[in-house]
This record gives sequence, structure tokens and C-alpha cells, in this order.
Amino acid sequence: MSTWTRRGLLTAGTAAGAVALIGAGPPSPRRPQPLDIVTGEDGFSTPATAVAGAVTFRVRTTSPRTGNVGIARLRRGMGEAAFRRHLRDVFEKKSPEDVIQASKDLMADAELMGGAMAVCGSQSSFTAWLPPGPYLVLEYKDFEGPYIGRNPLPGAEYVSPLLVRAADHAGAGRPRPSATITAVDTARGPRFVLEGRPRRDRPLRYVNAMQGQVDELAVYPLTDDSVTEADIQRYFQDTRHTPVPFDLAAQLGTPPLSPGRSTVIELPLDQGRYALTSWVASMKDAQHLSAHGQVLIVTVP
Repeated sequence: MSTWTRRGLLTAGTAAGAVALIGAGPPSPRRPQPLDIVTGEDGFSTPATAVAGAVTFRVRTTSPRTGNVGIARLRRGMGEAAFRRHLRDVFEKKSPEDVIQASKDLMADAELMGGAMAVCGSQSSFTAWLPPGPYLVLEYKDFEGPYIGRNPLPGAEYVSPLLVRAADHAGAGRPRPSATITAVDTARGPRFVLEGRPRRDRPLRYVNAMQGQVDELAVYPLTDDSVTEADIQRYFQDTRHTPVPFDLAAQLGTPPLSPGRSTVIELPLDQGRYALTSWVASMKDAQHLSAHGQVLIVTVP
């Protein structure tokens, strides 16, 4: 594990200018075929183009050192080299102040559109609403250091261009999730709010409704029925000395989303209990959001 977290400390310095939620486009009975992303120590295969609208990506990984795939869109005038450097800084800087500054720099570089976390032997999917323009497809674990990812040299991380073309017909319809999980600010701190019920055969919608705060959804199966939300919060408050209440290698979910963004994810869920968590750091004190209580246990029937 790194100095600060398993995932590093991603924080938002500025809020997104416009809310762009899944489902903003018109429905359509026809959906395009999902686009495949395969990541592993032997290569990174990504689509070169997509059609604007609700775009679905299927993510597979062939190595435990990869499998955290995301989409980002550089802001006008910003370059890929600076984006790579600032994303590395988020994970490599040591002090909370330096990490928060690196995160502010990163959020000034690009808007984070989410993605999917996959594990070997299964497949995850995500759907993002993408307007026309250039994007980057990236492997987040490449930026997380030698104990998490492949640890490539700076500039050699898995980052591929994706060009989203304007559609010549009405936008494709969105997938129908069985539940929506929303990250919110409350008087008690950051929380996840669940609407609906997660199901094995249906996607989930994740919405980042926090103000000025990037956030993710990290999902872990719970094999110990005695584990509580309080137990999980205590772990995030002291990851060095508290027993891990779940298998870190079984992580599913979506990497960070900028404020005002949402994504739809399809995860290989079995029956049982799952912990919804976030390794992202609070803009207030650089502690994990889950250390402040952003933990929710759900049951998949």
C-alpha cells in the first residue's frame, strides 16, 4: 500500500461547469454494440473511435496489476503530458497539502468521466454519456506505484486516445439500472444514498452529486456476515493497523467521477453482501471519504 491509501488521494479543486448525467439523451430502441477494452501486463487494447451519446464499454483484465480503467476529457488548452504528471503526483506526493494541490492541478487538466474496475476471470461494463470530441482511455493502476500496478516509467503508462464522432441519428437509449447510488454531502459528512435494489442481472447508476469533490465507487464482496459499516469506517480511518474487512483484490466499481457526473456500471455480482466505499480524499482534511462515513452495505438477492 502507498503512503496514503490503496487508491491514493484524488480530490477535486473545482466543480464541473455543467451537469451531464446518464440519460440526458433521447431514448432509442436500438443500442450500438459495446466497445471492448482489454488491459493487462501484455498490452492495452482500446477502441479508437465511438459514436456520441450513451457509449457502453466492456472491460476485462488479464492481470491483477491492471483492471482500473477510466475515461477522461482534457479541458481546452490542456495537454496530455501535464495530465499524466499530475495524476502521478496525486499518488506519489507525501503531504496532504501536496496531494490536494496535485488533485487541484489534475481537475484543472481534465474532467474525469468514471469507468469500471475489473478483476481477472470476469467482465465489468460501464456506460458514459459522451459528447463529440477527443478523450483519453487510461489504466489508473499504472499511476498508483509499484505495489499496485505495473509501475511503468513516466510517459509509458497505458493511455490511449479515443475520438467520439457526432451521431448521424438520434442518440442511443441508456441501459436500465435496477438501483441508483448517489454520493452526497450531509450534515454528518459524505454519504452514499441508495434508491432501488442492486440485482445480479441489472446495471447500477452511480451519481457524484457532491460539491467540488471528485468521488468514486469501490465495491467489495463481504464474506464475513458480522462485518458492519462501522467496522469498515474504522478500517479506512487507520488502514495500517486495522484488519482489512474485505478482499482488496476483489475490488469492483468505477474510478473517479468529476462533480455533477454519472455513469452506469454492470458488475459481475453474486448473491451476498457488498461494501460500497471510496478511497478518495476529502477536500477538507485529505482523509478518505469512507473514513468520514461514506460507507454503505447492500445485499444482492
